[in-house]
Amino acid sequence: MTKKPRKRISRFKLIIIVSSLVIVLLFLFKPSFARYIYNGLKNYYYESQNFYFNSDKLSENGSHLQLDNWDGVNNQPLEFHMNSYKNNSITSPSNITYTITKRCITTANVTCTLSKNEGLISTSTHEDYFTIDVIPNEALAQGASVTVEVEVESTAPYKKKLYGTATLNVGVPGISYEISDKANQPYLDFKITNTLNYYRVGIPFGNYTFGQTLDETTYNSLSASEKEKCTSAIIRLTFNPNIILVDITSDFYENAYSNTTQ
Repeated sequence: MTKKPRKRISRFKLIIIVSSLVIVLLFLFKPSFARYIYNGLKNYYYESQNFYFNSDKLSENGSHLQLDNWDGVNNQPLEFHMNSYKNNSITSPSNITYTITKRCITTANVTCTLSKNEGLISTSTHEDYFTIDVIPNEALAQGASVTVEVEVESTAPYKKKLYGTATLNVGVPGISYEISDKANQPYLDFKITNTLNYYRVGIPFGNYTFGQTLDETTYNSLSASEKEKCTSAIIRLTFNPNIILVDITSDFYENAYSNTTQ
């Protein structure tokens, strides 16, 4: 019995078949997955041309930044850093110009201002930055939220878009905090800022009842013992004692209402 020779598919036909399958799969999968594949191919081309356009808070597929400790009283700056690095030793050989757009989504009475509408990442520094200031026009209530949509697009030598959102949530009105820490540092600083201009009665005394609000003038007229029965804000700090230790010699610890140690 004589076997018939197998037909071979030409290289051109094989490329057409594979390309068609890829296109069909892109339609079958979710749009986000298709965009992921498209961005991967586009970045491969950009890298072949030594073009790098990056941000610390924005990305091609979208990123999200959320801040839950905003006091809702003070201006909150959002700083976005841009760069043309691939790594510490490889950078883009040409200047990169880009445009910036922002959109503020909120029902709160705030103003969002952009420090500039265009940027330049030069070959001398390979870095640039811009700032969006979220400014309350009044003291915002607890639970108020502001979302800022940000998009940057390089205009030369190639076009590439990065975007993301930043959400600011008002925690305890008038109270904000910041944790300052660095790698290999043996300590961290936990800073609380109180912008409240009133006090509340914690322990009733005289004609004042529990929870009654006192303005600064009234509070300053009280005696030292009476002031100890009032508070501006109550802060509860919890942490894992196996990871973080408290400096028990600090005024913060000594003046706390109660301490629980393990």
